[in-house]
Amino acid sequence: MSITTVTLLPTTIYGQASGNYDGSSQDWHGDPGKAANYYRGQGSIQTVTFGVNNFVGLVTLQGTLESDGNVAEWFDLAEFGDPSTTYPLTDRHPITITGNFTWLRVFVSEFWSGNITVTANY
Repeated sequence: MSITTVTLLPTTIYGQASGNYDGSSQDWHGDPGKAANYYRGQGSIQTVTFGVNNFVGLVTLQGTLESDGNVAEWFDLAEFGDPSTTYPLTDRHPITITGNFTWLRVFVSEFWSGNITVTANY
């Protein structure tokens, strides 16, 4: 059995433009990444790892069942972080999600400091 790793959010540092993050926004979403069921029947169990360092904000994992991740309707699957605190979080937090998702993405909100990386494995 092979393992596929998809980067849902490459390392993004507060204040430095990268991907969909312009370097100053507190809220934005990452690009869609192919989930386990994109390949039709390859599985429904995925492990998503949130890696943060000195992070203040909230990262929401979103999924869709639609075939085109660019025009899909997204729904929330899990959240990580706590934007109500000023105490920065440093952690590597894996979660397991189960579902026949075709695409996954992250939505970052209230991003005030630190850096974030999010990957999915299936």
